[in-house]
Amino acid sequence: MISDILLRPRLILLVVIMLTLAGLASFGNMARQEDPVFPSRNGLITVLYPGATADALERLILEPLQDEISQVEEVLEFTAVARSGVALINIGLQDNIYDTDPAWERVRQAMDRARLEFPAGVRQMELDDRMTSNPAVVLALAGDPSVVTLSDAAERLKRQLTDLPGLSRIEIEGDADEQITIAVQDAELSRLGITPAYLANLIGQRNQVSPGGFIVVDSKRVSLLSNNEFEDVASIRRTQIALPGGGHVPLASIAEINRTPAQPEQPATWMDSERVVTLNIFIQENQVDAIGFGENLRARIQELAPAFAPLEINELFFQPDQVESRLSDLQGSLLLSMLIITLVVFAGMGWRMGVLVAAMLPLVTLISLGVYDMGGGVLHQIAVIGLVISLGILIDNAIVMVENIQNHLSDGNTRQQSMLLAVRELAGPLGASTGTTLAAFTPLLLSSGGTADFTRGIPVMIMLTLSISYLLAISVAPLLAAWFLRPEQTPRSAWFDRFGARLAAISAAWPRLIIVAGLLIVGGSLFLSNFLNFQFFPNADRPQVVIEIFLPEGTDQAYTDQISEDFERLTRAQDNVVSVHRFVGFTGPGFYYNLPNSTRAPNRARLVVNMQSLDDTDSLIRWAREHAATTLPEVDIVAGTLAQGPPRVAPVEVRLYHADNNTRLAAAEHIFRLLKAIPGAVDVRHDIDLGTPVLRAIVDDASAQRHGVSRADVAQTLFARSFGVDAEQYRQELDPIPIVLRSPDGPDTSISQLLSSYVYNDAGDAIPVSLIARIEADWQEAGIQHRNGVRVYSITAGLAPGYNFNQILDELNAQLTAEPLPAGTRMELGGDLEGSGEANQAILNTAPIGILLLLFFLILQFNSFTRVGIILLTVPLAAAGIFPGLILTDSPFGFQPLLGIIALVGIVVNNAIVLLDRIDQRLLDGVTVNEAVSDAVTRRTRPILLTTATTVAGLLPLALSASTLWPPMAWAIISGLLASTVQTLLVVPAVCRLTLKPVKAELGRGVVQERLS
Repeated sequence: MISDILLRPRLILLVVIMLTLAGLASFGNMARQEDPVFPSRNGLITVLYPGATADALERLILEPLQDEISQVEEVLEFTAVARSGVALINIGLQDNIYDTDPAWERVRQAMDRARLEFPAGVRQMELDDRMTSNPAVVLALAGDPSVVTLSDAAERLKRQLTDLPGLSRIEIEGDADEQITIAVQDAELSRLGITPAYLANLIGQRNQVSPGGFIVVDSKRVSLLSNNEFEDVASIRRTQIALPGGGHVPLASIAEINRTPAQPEQPATWMDSERVVTLNIFIQENQVDAIGFGENLRARIQELAPAFAPLEINELFFQPDQVESRLSDLQGSLLLSMLIITLVVFAGMGWRMGVLVAAMLPLVTLISLGVYDMGGGVLHQIAVIGLVISLGILIDNAIVMVENIQNHLSDGNTRQQSMLLAVRELAGPLGASTGTTLAAFTPLLLSSGGTADFTRGIPVMIMLTLSISYLLAISVAPLLAAWFLRPEQTPRSAWFDRFGARLAAISAAWPRLIIVAGLLIVGGSLFLSNFLNFQFFPNADRPQVVIEIFLPEGTDQAYTDQISEDFERLTRAQDNVVSVHRFVGFTGPGFYYNLPNSTRAPNRARLVVNMQSLDDTDSLIRWAREHAATTLPEVDIVAGTLAQGPPRVAPVEVRLYHADNNTRLAAAEHIFRLLKAIPGAVDVRHDIDLGTPVLRAIVDDASAQRHGVSRADVAQTLFARSFGVDAEQYRQELDPIPIVLRSPDGPDTSISQLLSSYVYNDAGDAIPVSLIARIEADWQEAGIQHRNGVRVYSITAGLAPGYNFNQILDELNAQLTAEPLPAGTRMELGGDLEGSGEANQAILNTAPIGILLLLFFLILQFNSFTRVGIILLTVPLAAAGIFPGLILTDSPFGFQPLLGIIALVGIVVNNAIVLLDRIDQRLLDGVTVNEAVSDAVTRRTRPILLTTATTVAGLLPLALSASTLWPPMAWAIISGLLASTVQTLLVVPAVCRLTLKPVKAELGRGVVQERLS
């Protein structure tokens, strides 16, 4: 079959040229982004119940809602918090769900069932099932002190951008929802003899949307309009109020009517100390070139800017610049790797063979990109990293094939004979070696979860490029080699052959000693693993510091704003600070893929500090911690750079459960105290609720009944005093604005004013609240945390430089042995330990498939358990270099080095297959085992060394790059490959000499004929 295809060279070249051109076109047009997009497995349910306490929200909202959500089988876990006026539930779906829409539909059905049990007064319940989506661009509108003005401008700008190609949606944040407040004094109502209910009913009657129809005049329809709706605020002020004693007064004479921000106060955004309103601009995921989208957006903003003057349209976060910078750096590494590999190939094989082998690099790369794009692939840093890793591996097949053809030509065969002989000899072994490499990456490809989703581009790209490189190695490479090469009088491999002969002599002289030495080296390197620094994922390399500010639950947002403003002012005064963005009452837009966000939290603020360089971040982080510890004891500060990998709350997280609240509280305080004392644990904090003061109105039922009122009347009066009651809606805006009737002071009402409030009975009589109720001070929980429906306390900690989560947890467990938790307390560990465990477990779950595939290809090629065992021996031999290499380069061991080890398995197995296949060929020719091994080592030293050299050379730009994410993986492959190459050329031949048996000549000739046929 292969021989028939090779006899049609024009067809082969035409197909290759077409695929290469398609790849070139794809490279210019394919979607680009910095990081992979995670499936929409995370959602947030927000329930607004103004005025309700945390305890009431837990009983009335969380309990029925969690009961229903827990019955949705697609839900993996959920966490909830109830705080004054709002309940939030974060939901995570199962890791193996990729089509998430049906799952979220079932969650919505659960919400609808729970809603039937909710009390009256719940204003809103909504599900955001796109929490994992991050805006590509965040624009900030500034230039006016009025947030209302900025909000209106943001709405206008949003409408002007909705037709941008590739746009998904635009969300406005930091804006001010409005209300029309009718503030009226109880004393004024009592003097006029009217009640708030009467006033609200009258306003509602004057603001009805009632169509008047039309009449036909001269063949034209003339609409009939009536002034039955408020046209502006002035018309509300002019509304006439009928008095019980006769006469009318305008509403403005008895109440203050103003257009004001809605209560309670909404989250706010500040850009360099200036209040702004932001537009979060989302692009269509996995479909759009983010760089091109950014260029189009900037061009549109430049056109629109004059129309919005004097307001300014600024860029708060601009992800397309990050995409361009990241991909440019990685593409530079890719090109540099290609250049270095080409030089190595030229040096090792000569210019003729070097040209042929080096030509495979652009061909395979472009064809792979074309196929990747046709399959819906996106060009991001993970895919480019997969290309860089595969560069040194993908030319292995071409190296072996071209060298074999050159040897046949030098032996006197014709060009066509040399080509066909080489393909017949190597199609099977190269296919087996390629298959084993694909098998090594299969677990990564099939595993699920956040880490697997983040790194899946690596196995996809490597498996794709290796498959294409194999196809080109048995088709294009032989054709070009047969045309271009010529017999060599003095083989260029003479030096390699002499070196290989010396290695063969060493393994022949002391086979047992070499095996023992190899095993000792492996054991020694495994011992060095105790000195490794473990890190699941490293921090990002952006010069940004994120400072999280936590105040006690129950803190008003105005106070959070004041504290965070002071902190921002001091932060801006630090050295090398470029700019500071502040978010109050929430954590701001999700400008980074794994940054945990909170949509509503009056006690929280976040500062995003842009520094001049990455080196400047450490000093600012130290200052933030020291300043908070010395001057802000009531404030928790968590400062750090951005992290890589799947989202998590903190590197160290301890969750505590107990049925008794006091016991759980004691356990949390105990863990908090222990963690604070452990060296290397920083930013230690807990979510223990310290409580908040409440005022209880204790109604005297007998007195209330005598005056014709009830407890509900008192509650409604208090609510109207603070938040107000919705009388109607003002509908002259794009979105309706509530018309709220309340007291002039609203939430700022004093206790004495509360006591002087009036409750109205059915007869319209005004009864002072103090006559039927007393006000008592009390203390109540301000925030209640749940995890999977169970109350929980969490204690989190960051890591100081040079420490890892294992060290902190080991010390914590040691201290808990001496000072155990209260009996019955259940402790659960999250953070990096949970994330790394889930990632490793995901790979382990699919590892059997990869192992079976690897064994399948090896058995298919060699049909010998002995030979399969010898080949698999190279896998532990690679460990001789991995751990020493990571220690020498001061690289942490985490998920990236684990990826490197998986890639290394495929490479070292390939080397062993190439060596063992040559041994079998010689054995089939009837030579002795020692002669076969010596000849194989001599002849295969060059391709094995060249494979090592090209792989190492291709990874050096990645290993020496400024990135924090990929050097550990590159060094793991480089150091492991260098050690395993030596082991392959010494230990494997030694094992072969002691285990393999010679083949009878008659059998050998028959097998040779069978193979060549």
